[in-house]
This record gives sequence, C-alpha cells and structure tokens, in this order.
Amino acid sequence: MIVRLAFTALAAILVSAPVFSLESGSELLNKMTHSHRELNYRAIVTYQLGEQLSSYRITHTVHDGKEFEALESLDGNHQDLVHHGHDVNCVHPGPQLIRLFNADDEQGFYRYYDVDVEGEGRVAGRDAVILSIKPRDVYRLGYKLSLDSETGLLLRSDIVNQQGKVLERFQYVMLDLNIPDNELIVEGAIEVQHKDVAVNDPAAMHIRVWRPDWIPAGFTPLKEAGDGNAAMTYTDGLAVMSVFVEPLLTTDSGAVPVTEGGMRRGASVSYTVAFPESGMFATVVGEVPMLTAKQVAKSLSWDQR
Repeated sequence: MIVRLAFTALAAILVSAPVFSLESGSELLNKMTHSHRELNYRAIVTYQLGEQLSSYRITHTVHDGKEFEALESLDGNHQDLVHHGHDVNCVHPGPQLIRLFNADDEQGFYRYYDVDVEGEGRVAGRDAVILSIKPRDVYRLGYKLSLDSETGLLLRSDIVNQQGKVLERFQYVMLDLNIPDNELIVEGAIEVQHKDVAVNDPAAMHIRVWRPDWIPAGFTPLKEAGDGNAAMTYTDGLAVMSVFVEPLLTTDSGAVPVTEGGMRRGASVSYTVAFPESGMFATVVGEVPMLTAKQVAKSLSWDQR
C-alpha cells in the first residue's frame, strides 16, 4: 500500500525533546529512513483500514549488514504473512515512505506539500515528534507521522483526506528495542530488499498508443518493467497512482461488462472508464482522492494509427 519536505522546526514546542529541537522536517524524515533500516526491534502494530482493524507482530533485525523482518498476523487463524508471499510493506508504511523519500527530485516535492513539525506526543509508551504533511491542492491526500524522539522510528502514520478524516492508520502499540544478540536471527524472517524509485526520462519513453491527457502537476512516470503498453505508474514522491488499460473484448470470455464508477478501500481508490470507440477500458488505482483517479481515467486518449 513510501516523501520529502521543507519547513522550520518548532523548537519552542520541542524543548522536552532536545534531539529533535533543531531539526527540520526533512532532517527528521531522513532520520526515520536510517532508523528503520538500522534498528533491531520487536513490535506489535495495528493497521486500520476504514472500519477494519488488524494487528500484527513484527520482528526486525540487522545481521551481518543485512536486514531481516518477520511478520505474523495476530487476528483469526495463526498466519505468518511472509510465508504467504506478502511483503511486510503491505502493512508497514515505513519502507514505502522511505523508498519514495529517496527519489531524486526532492525539491519538486516541496512545491506540492507543506510539512510542519506540529509538536510532540506519545505512541506505544514512547515520546514522539509529530509531523504534518498537507497537500497544496485537492489532488493529493495528507499524512500525519509520529516519529520516535530517541531513534526517529516511524511509530504512527495516518493518511487523511482534505477534511482531515483518517482513511488509514498504522500504529505501534508495543515496541521493544532490546533484542539479545542470540535472538537476532528469527525463524521465518526474510531479507528486506529496498528498491529505489527510478523515474523515466519523458524524452526517452517509447511511444505508446494510449496516454492520459491530464495528470496532476508533479506526478512523474516511474520506470517501466516489462510490457509498458498495459500499465503505467506515476508518483509525486509520496503518492503513487497506476493506470491499467485492458480490452473490452477478450478471446477467452468475449465482451467484458464495464460500468463506469469508483470504489474506495481505506486510502486506496480505483476508478474505471470504458472507451468503446477504442475497444478498451481503463482503471486508475492509487492512494489519491477519488477526484484525481476519475479525472485521470476520463482523460485517456488513443493515438490513431
């Protein structure tokens, strides 16, 4: 289900947190980046998606310079999500924010989001510094991050809409940073692979037969993998949005029934539009407002060839 910034730290508010008192929001986020990759910890976290609440046990260790992470669902039947092919990023937004924060165009991010150090709080019994990331237009969602005052670890992440309503929430409810050396290797843990965002050079992109005629300012296409004719992904450095194009008529099942409309699950939305004259339909999926997904989907056009 991944961020860069500019603003002044509220030193007066952070008197009780001297480690952060002179740091800006971007410096705090850089500290978050390194803390997640370098710390050994056990934690119980909750993930709220709308009205649905799930809980997980996470163990993160660094051994011989490599990261390992194990994730276990604590709800319903016993389930180790790692063994079921789910990456821990599915429930932990930290790696996603970190990955996107490493994008090259950090300054571009400042044009579309305002970031402020709001103050301090407590999460999982630990002192935290609260960062607010607010979009400057109606085409993006907002974020509120709580970072551990001592380590910079992301303790809580809220994704909010324009009205401030929380759409998704990730939060630690228990955190243990003292893992004995003899327990650094956890059974079932997988090595964490960090993939940096690669942005396409628009001039080098191959010509596709379809294209969105409207994309919010600041969204840049990511480097394509495989056949780029069926999908394209865009990011502004924080939000990610993908466009999928499929035929209305298939050899296996014949005509595909398509009804224009959108769906929402937590912060993620999808919007589908049919283009009968082109024999195709398009779906836009991403953590963006429904307005954004709808306008991108309806703007698709096809080259006449």
